[in-house]
Amino acid sequence: MIPLLLSCEHGGNRLPPRYAALFDKGREALRGHRGWDSGALDLARRLAKHLHAPLVFATVTRLLVELNRSPRHPALFSEFSRGLSATERERLMARYYRPYRERLAALVAQAIEREGSAVHLSVHTFAPVLGGLERTADVGLLYDPRRASERALCDAWLRELRALRPDLRVRRNYPYLGRADGLTTHLRKQWPQERYAGIELEVNQRWPLARGPEWPRLKEDLAATLERSLREISEPRA
Repeated sequence: MIPLLLSCEHGGNRLPPRYAALFDKGREALRGHRGWDSGALDLARRLAKHLHAPLVFATVTRLLVELNRSPRHPALFSEFSRGLSATERERLMARYYRPYRERLAALVAQAIEREGSAVHLSVHTFAPVLGGLERTADVGLLYDPRRASERALCDAWLRELRALRPDLRVRRNYPYLGRADGLTTHLRKQWPQERYAGIELEVNQRWPLARGPEWPRLKEDLAATLERSLREISEPRA
């Protein structure tokens, strides 16, 4: 099976003591969807365990430095960290941003060197309502439609999910576009589609925030359907 690597850029809202004063008036943002992706790391760990795949994750809040944005993106730093000195912003980049990206890129490079290609799944969750508008999906699969390897995996995963869970609303490139600025977009520039496939999985936060058996069931179903999809697209390689 094509090797899989997992990442979770927004796995927590941990705030290092050094920066606590920045959030004296930002505790609500820190706790909410802007501070982290609720349930994302829980899901990523379940997928990693089921598929025996390596997982790279971060638990420091994205409101300090946004690991899923390019270095020149205006949202790299939030309104809480943007006013830091250049020296302090560089400290954030050196401590959290670059090591995370370099570690993930190294794992991808190793998998490609060893097996010829790799799939990278970046795991996220999204707020059910944003700006007063309801997000009309349970699961989103984000990819670049121009890359056949990514399209093939998402086609297979969509079929598997619809067969197993017809109750779910699964959408392509929603609630964001897979070609937008992000970590998978950055890594696509390093390898051709025959070598690297970068997919972002987005799950509505109403699932992890609800209490009961539905969230554990969804995690299991996502893991099982992903495994079958990876096997399906791996078959021509045999």
